[in-house]
Amino acid sequence: MVAVAAYARTIGFGFTGLDDRDLVVDDQDFLAQASSLWRVFAPGRAYMHVVDAAHGYWRPLVTWTYALDAQLGGARPLAYHATNVVVHAAACVLLWRLLLALELGAGTALAGALVFAVHPALASAVAWVPGRNDALLGVLVLGAWLAFARGRPAAHFACFALALLTKETAVALALVCGLHALLLDRPLARPRWLGLHALGWTALVVLRLLVHRPADVHPTLANLPLLLDALGKIVLPVHLSPISDAADASLWPGVVGALLLAAATSLVPGVRRRVVALGAATFVLFLLPPLLVTGSLVLDERLYVPATGVVLALAEIVRALSPERRMFAAFAAVTIAVLAMVTLASESSYRDRRAFARDAVDGSPHSALAHFCLGQSEQLDGHDDRALAEYRAALDLGSTEVVHNDIAVIEMKRALWPDAEQDLRTEIAVNPGYATAWSNLAIVLRHEGRASEADEVEQRALELGP
Repeated sequence: MVAVAAYARTIGFGFTGLDDRDLVVDDQDFLAQASSLWRVFAPGRAYMHVVDAAHGYWRPLVTWTYALDAQLGGARPLAYHATNVVVHAAACVLLWRLLLALELGAGTALAGALVFAVHPALASAVAWVPGRNDALLGVLVLGAWLAFARGRPAAHFACFALALLTKETAVALALVCGLHALLLDRPLARPRWLGLHALGWTALVVLRLLVHRPADVHPTLANLPLLLDALGKIVLPVHLSPISDAADASLWPGVVGALLLAAATSLVPGVRRRVVALGAATFVLFLLPPLLVTGSLVLDERLYVPATGVVLALAEIVRALSPERRMFAAFAAVTIAVLAMVTLASESSYRDRRAFARDAVDGSPHSALAHFCLGQSEQLDGHDDRALAEYRAALDLGSTEVVHNDIAVIEMKRALWPDAEQDLRTEIAVNPGYATAWSNLAIVLRHEGRASEADEVEQRALELGP
């Protein structure tokens, strides 16, 4: 109920224009069909296919939930936001049950789950419709982890298989469960038991790769300091933004948080260091993949599952402190209330496209994507000159989004056909799978009297699909 109360007003929010337009609004023709409920699992259907038919992500279970929302509420945002709130509430319940299974005590487990329910760093995973991929992953990861801890392999592998259909980082769950067995539960660490699970994990991961292999990635170590930025947002949530760039990261809260956790683990009598280690491993293992394979973009929604590891570590420290019941209840109540108030303020960034874009630029002025979003918002509001200024800022910051296409739309509106053609060809060179740019180029070529070229370009747009 606390999770629902914290995010109840987001059910009335609109769309932000970033990703939810591509995943929901522009894909309504597909999502609204009853057949979409099974067609989403086609291996060749990319997650972001509206933007790029060859997009490397395949997350059919997330798209399936969007299709279900479309059956219930069409293109209106209400159903999508309501589902996000329900998914988050389910994750909170599962985290509570997991903390109980790890013998943290009833009061500590409940407090940990409530902190997770209202934590402002997780607002983007709930208040932002596309953040559902991480919240849904959280439900399935926690479900699989809880089933593993209770020795229920059928439920564990079912949840793990569904998690693999939700987001690629689900593979980290196998490592977390393996560490759980080795660190905490000797019966689970028996060679036969752990070996059978290892075979099951391997089989499911291989099957997932055979059905759809992720796009080639280029690993980088440059983003590793962002682990401290992420930890800081969870332990001391003072630098939050809808989207941000690594250049605007603040590392000092993470340094403070890491030192406090290390000191408490070392100095507080009775702390089960293996539990803290498992929590730390969960944080790192689920956060590391996106840091190693992405650029400088920072999305707080990715903190959703790693945050469960931090909650686990903190809950163990609190358990060991054994505070007097009334004092603990008062401290927990104040902490939860303060976090809830910050969350209520943070979730306002997701109420509509303009609030989202404006807060993103204010929170991360070096984010090319933030300037691109603000440019789109200004363009939709009819402020073309402001939009062009934001698009130029995005390009100066190295944007690879569909900026040139949107600039070309303004140039087409002003009948600047040669300029529009140049920008569209630049767009296609950067994003060759973007069908809209091909369609717009066909329109420009027709206005320039080059009908035969326009026919060829239009055919290419049709081949790429909507």
